[in-house]
Amino acid sequence: MRRFPRETLDARAERLLAHCQIIKPEGDGPFPTAFLFHGCGDPDGPQPGYAKAAAAKGIASIVVDSFRPRGISLTEARVLVCSGLRLWGRERAGDLISLMHWARGQNWVKADRLAAAGWSHGGWTVMDALALGAEVAEFADLEDVPADPLAGLSTAFLVYPWCGLGAQTLRKGWQKSIPTFLMLGEDDTLSGTRYPLKAADKIRSEGAPVETHIYPGATHSFDEETSVNPTFRYNAAQTADAQARFADWMASQLL
Repeated sequence: MRRFPRETLDARAERLLAHCQIIKPEGDGPFPTAFLFHGCGDPDGPQPGYAKAAAAKGIASIVVDSFRPRGISLTEARVLVCSGLRLWGRERAGDLISLMHWARGQNWVKADRLAAAGWSHGGWTVMDALALGAEVAEFADLEDVPADPLAGLSTAFLVYPWCGLGAQTLRKGWQKSIPTFLMLGEDDTLSGTRYPLKAADKIRSEGAPVETHIYPGATHSFDEETSVNPTFRYNAAQTADAQARFADWMASQLL
């Protein structure tokens, strides 16, 4: 049973925007714009720090909260979303295509210089959007989805993305071969490195330039101070380095 009826792209974007953070550089733009998707835990996680680093390079960001618009509490997210019982990546991928649709109509956005970034479950989300394209409509309860819902998407940045059960990349590959940066933790016991690196090989074999960086000793959510999982360890130095790499990557691909 659907929690919400089938929506138009405009209706989904409006529902999401009430809970998004928009972080822009100084000036009127138009700016290259990135969409940042949190993991299955705290939606108020590390993403604004990355967005601020990108803003210093002249890139705007839309930090997306996919939980509050769906009435998902933090406890429900940790119990239901993190366990895969609710909101798989292919469903949440509708958030990306809806917000891209909205952004392409904003005068402060460079509609042909867009980026998608995702952490953990958010990485799964971005990767499923790239794997499914217009097929996202079937899983995300969306109507009026165009043939190329990811028009203008120039690059992806993925931080410890989930690439295991339910993820579509290893099965389908990507419909867009875009430059991608993959950031992993050596000691990540959740997403691990095996399947993300296999996914990187898959999309690389299809023509997408892929760069990878593995932080020695880093766990899943190494950049999230608020994590309650005792196996995840926050590392301030690695977080600062990751934010700098994110900003540099976005500048190299979008400016």
